[in-house]
Amino acid sequence: MISTNKEFKSDKEKIKEALKLENFICPTRNFNYPCVVCKECREMDLKQYFLENGLIEKTKNSSLISMVFELKDPFDDMLLKRLSNSLAEVAKIVQKVPEPGFTITFFISDALLERVENKQDLVNFIANFKHTFLTETIAAKSAMNKWERSTVKRLVWDMGIR
Repeated sequence: MISTNKEFKSDKEKIKEALKLENFICPTRNFNYPCVVCKECREMDLKQYFLENGLIEKTKNSSLISMVFELKDPFDDMLLKRLSNSLAEVAKIVQKVPEPGFTITFFISDALLERVENKQDLVNFIANFKHTFLTETIAAKSAMNKWERSTVKRLVWDMGIR
């Protein structure tokens, strides 16, 4: 059964709601398997919350928080893919491939939340991710431009062009 949250809540409140998870033993698999991945049994209690720029799918023991935002160029796309892969490998918080139609998908499980010291920090991180990512891409482009200028200067010097 899918229920839709029609009350007005801020995105941060909805993300906070998505983090209210519990350990749930899957009746089919007999271990704590992420219901948001499986979606096979009635006991998963699937709920959807629409965000300003995305969608939350929440079950008893896991949530997907998918967001969409515009990437300005192929460099931004490459940076997001690399960042997503790293966050997936190191923190297990992002799907390497986002849900269809979205730019990024955060995967939250009850097991992940056991490792989180302050849930509000996680809520703020997810809610501010678009802004943070765009700010970081500006810094990355600036570093790339600095590298390019210094490399060209050194190569021109190495070629003996004055």
